[in-house]
Amino acid sequence: MAIDQKTSSRLKKGIPTFRHRVDSYSMPKMSQRPAIVLVFLTGLVAVIAAILYSQGSADLSAQDRQPVDFSHELHAGQLGVNCLFCHRHATDSKTATVPSVSLCMSCHRSLNSKTAKAEKLLAYWNERKPIPWMRLQRIPDFVYFTHEMHMKGGLQCADCHGQVDRIRETPRAATYEMGWCLACHRERRASVDCWTCQK
Repeated sequence: MAIDQKTSSRLKKGIPTFRHRVDSYSMPKMSQRPAIVLVFLTGLVAVIAAILYSQGSADLSAQDRQPVDFSHELHAGQLGVNCLFCHRHATDSKTATVPSVSLCMSCHRSLNSKTAKAEKLLAYWNERKPIPWMRLQRIPDFVYFTHEMHMKGGLQCADCHGQVDRIRETPRAATYEMGWCLACHRERRASVDCWTCQK
């Protein structure tokens, strides 16, 4: 392609021509840095978010500490308190619920022993505050689960929650993954249709 005299004189003086300007629009090295930094920071934020999310759903012993040091081994095991005495709504509700302070005090008021654990319970009672129990069992929002249906189907608490009467700490269930639930449904000849459990 021939270069006209005007373009030739502009090139000699160092003034960019139209063709030179088009070529210069390829991204220079310096302007690539912000893009690389942005991609790196986005990835870093994603990794941090994933770690924090997994920590929130992982079975860490620190997460399982309840505000009142409650022992299923003592109450359900040694004293023989039925699960449904404390978790009263398991037979007629979606959730089993956790005991209220007044329910705990219905027994503890008649006890003469004064321990640090009992004093902590008594403090909630005197301050008229609910015990902020930590929720340990979590099912994804898209899953429809009801304790009532499972209890009426003949399951016992230990079928899903394990032998809590032998465990000192408040236990988590082994798993609530779909495969575990489906295996149980198949074993008991319950429906495995997707719409049975998914909203």
